[in-house]
Amino acid sequence: MPAKACPVETQDIAANLANRKKAITTAMYGPLNPNQPNDDYWTKLAAEFGTTPEEAKKSRCGNCAAFNITTRIKNCIAQGLGQDQGDEWLIIEAGDLGYCEAFDFKCASKRTCKAWIVGGPLDDSKENEKKSFVEAVEEQA
Repeated sequence: MPAKACPVETQDIAANLANRKKAITTAMYGPLNPNQPNDDYWTKLAAEFGTTPEEAKKSRCGNCAAFNITTRIKNCIAQGLGQDQGDEWLIIEAGDLGYCEAFDFKCASKRTCKAWIVGGPLDDSKENEKKSFVEAVEEQA
């Protein structure tokens, strides 16, 4: 069986930014700087979830079922960052990057959005057990 191709967004910054912008405008992807308090953001997201800001803060991309951090995806992200930089893995780890299967873009584990799904992330241990998030959603449609 041939290896799966890398998602376009891991290789094309314009495609990645377009999909990230869609996640920001349609699903409140954020906060802008997750290392800051961002009280307004968490209050608004908590209202969307019908909970408190403290509870909303527990639902991050890093524990979302659509957050793909498989070795294959991390290799795709590194490839897209460019082999000539030499620091691809440092960048990936510093940003705690993965790939959002819901909105098709590279995202950071400390952020979140209204589309958060319990049960993640999708890692190597789950990749062989589950169909991809997109395949599962398509089957339900």
